[in-house]
Amino acid sequence: MKFTANYWIEKLELKKHPEGGYFKEIYRSNETIDQNHLPERFRGTRCLSTSIYFLLKGDEFSAFHRIKSDEIWHFHAGTALMIYIIDKKGELSVLKLGSNYEKEEQFQITIPKESWFAAKVINKNSFSLAGCTVAPGFDFTDFELGKKDELIQKYSQHKELFDLFCKE
Repeated sequence: MKFTANYWIEKLELKKHPEGGYFKEIYRSNETIDQNHLPERFRGTRCLSTSIYFLLKGDEFSAFHRIKSDEIWHFHAGTALMIYIIDKKGELSVLKLGSNYEKEEQFQITIPKESWFAAKVINKNSFSLAGCTVAPGFDFTDFELGKKDELIQKYSQHKELFDLFCKE
C-alpha cells in the first residue's frame, strides 16, 4: 500500500490548520506552569509541553507565523520540507527537515521562540508528515499569523518570501 497525504489525514484524523496544512494534537501534558513562573510574554498558565502531527500536501504551504515558545519539528514520513525562519533581527535561516543527511536534511529542527517561520514541501508531487513539540505547551493565544504588509514593512529584505508564504 502506498501511503499518501490523504491516507495519513484520514488515518490520523487530521484537521485543517489556520496556517495551512493539517494537524492533530496528540499530547498535552497534564502538569502546568503557573503564569507567575513563566516569562512575561505569556498570559495565563501553560502546560509543560504539547505535541501535534502536522502534514503539508505538496501544493500547500505553512504560512508565516510565530509563537511564544520554542517549537521542535520532527520528520516522520513523505518527502522533505523547507523551513524558512526569520529571527527578531531579521536574519533568515533556511533549513531542510527530512531523512536524507546527504542532502543536508535534518530529522529535527528547532524554531526559536518568537521567530517568524513558514514551510513548504520540496517535492510538489508529495507530502510531508512531521511532528511538532512545543514547550511551554502550545496555546492558540500564543499564535500569530503573519500579515504580509506588516512583515514587509519590518523586514523588507524578505518581501519575496512574504509574497509567497503569507495568507493576507
